[in-house]
Amino acid sequence: MKDIQTEMQIKKLFEQYYIALVEFSWHIVKCRETAFDIVQDTFVKILEKAETLPAQENALKGYLYSSVKNTSLNHLRHQKVTDAYYTSGTWGEADEAPILDALIYAETVNNLHKAIASLPKSCQEVCKLTYIEGKSNAEAAELCGVSINTIKTQKRRSVELLRHRLVPTLNSLKTLLFSFF
Repeated sequence: MKDIQTEMQIKKLFEQYYIALVEFSWHIVKCRETAFDIVQDTFVKILEKAETLPAQENALKGYLYSSVKNTSLNHLRHQKVTDAYYTSGTWGEADEAPILDALIYAETVNNLHKAIASLPKSCQEVCKLTYIEGKSNAEAAELCGVSINTIKTQKRRSVELLRHRLVPTLNSLKTLLFSFF
């Protein structure tokens, strides 16, 4: 039986990084279901090994991203052998630019979701309806039971709050990128 504290730590990491790691893997393998499987398999392997994880957050993030990157690239190599999927050669090890792009995208999406979740409830709702679900201002106003002008005001307020909340994450992302590569 695994150490309960280790299991709890891995569960917390799973909840914290799952979305970002799936987005990262998806940019590499181009298949959402495969990306889900890769991230889940990565966490299962970590749990089975019960190895000591890095204590420092950036080192831990780098470890998780490296594990998912390697598993994703291994999946592509395997697919190349089985069905010639890899004929374009876009994910060769010499070309790290697409992997860097995928990492930046995954971290940005994750940080954006966290920032939206930290907004006041009314701003969260308006952001989700208009920006994420793509509803018009009129549709959002009807769903929220408020005027269109209230929706416009909440959108402006949300964007301003998000700007202030996302600036520090840019610095964190830079630090992560330097530790990852």
